Amino acid sequence: MTAGELIRSPRIRMLGLVVTVLILFAMLWQNEEPATPDDAAALRGKAEPDAFVTGGRYLSFNVTGQLAIRIESQRIEQFESDQVIRMQQPRATLFGEADDASWELEAQQGEFLQALDLIHLNGNVRILRLADQRGTASPSEPMSLSTEALTLDSEERTVYTSEPVTIKDALGVTRATGMKAWIDPRILELNAQVEGRYEPGK
Repeated sequence: MTAGELIRSPRIRMLGLVVTVLILFAMLWQNEEPATPDDAAALRGKAEPDAFVTGGRYLSFNVTGQLAIRIESQRIEQFESDQVIRMQQPRATLFGEADDASWELEAQQGEFLQALDLIHLNGNVRILRLADQRGTASPSEPMSLSTEALTLDSEERTVYTSEPVTIKDALGVTRATGMKAWIDPRILELNAQVEGRYEPGK
């Protein structure tokens, strides 16, 4: 049988076709075997969040079930592996033991460390002490504090910073370096380099 007769033979052609298909299948199987990344973060990159919410709201309650903190943010991003939640332009309202809003905080950026129950605020941080329902603060000119970085400890119910702070109230302006405030009793402690300018008669 000559070479031409072999090529024209249906049996030989069928055998060659089957061998070709098997070779192609083996090559495709090897090339299409999916890579198995360690976790989803390896696929999207460490800088990308596991989940995000736009126009989100976070609520925290105390042990008795009362609302303790309400945080609203234009965008909230969750990073599960680091147990971190990042917030853009967060605005927080802190509630006192009497279930009334005591303080408002806002900043350009925020980071919630879930394991430590700490919230770090950065960039144009502003705190406003809301009017006391018992009349200890002036509703027309509540105390405000501005700084560049601030930490909120939800468990201890305190806010603190080591950065320079500027405090404005009905009496004037006070500047200091570092401060700590207790949310429920509304106590403010200034750390160092305290100087104030007061306007008599106010």
